[in-house]
Order: sequence, then structure tokens, then C-alpha cells
Amino acid sequence: MITEVQKYIVAPLPPFGVKAEEFDWMVYHAIAWNQATTLPALIEYAGGDGDAVEASVRRLISYLLIDRQGERLRALSVGESILRCQVRHGNGIPLEIENGVIKIPSTEQGREER
Repeated sequence: MITEVQKYIVAPLPPFGVKAEEFDWMVYHAIAWNQATTLPALIEYAGGDGDAVEASVRRLISYLLIDRQGERLRALSVGESILRCQVRHGNGIPLEIENGVIKIPSTEQGREER
């Protein structure tokens, strides 16, 4: 059940005159609260501005807040977000994340990259 606070926060906003951060916040909460977990559903939820929704999804992925698996979008947990941040920005961390699976590259690949 959606609370009154959630209705206020995730109410669809017109794309014009809205800051990108506010629009991203609305898109993120629609995904996190499972109100819209695919791009077409998000576009409908946000009022039909596909370009704005796609740009928001790209920003949220780059901010390590959501993940796209095929057509589905989901919010990352705090732990997932921190791990992805460490993998992306950490020097010398020999980890890769592929489709939600943490992988350690083979030693031959690791030696070549050093």
C-alpha cells in the first residue's frame, strides 16, 4: 500500500520546468517502490516523455543507484552500490561484475593489465 508521503514524492511531474535531480528522484522511487520497473512503464508513469526518462535512467545507472537487466530496472542495495563504486574507482581491485555475478579475472589477464 502506498502511503500519503509516497504519493507526494512519486507523483508524476511534467518534464518541462523540473530540475533533472527532481525528475531523477521521481524515477528512482518509481523503480525502488516497484511502481514502474521497465522503460515503457516508466515513460507512462512520468507522463510520456521518453527522452527525459531514458536520460534519467542513464544518469541513475551511472550514479550506481539502479541496474538494468534486460528490460527490467531495479534499485541497487547499499552494499551493491558500494561494491560497484569500489570496483569502478578502486585501483588494483581485480574484480569484475557481469550480470550481477562477481568475477575474479584469471591471473594471466591480471598480469597483462598491470
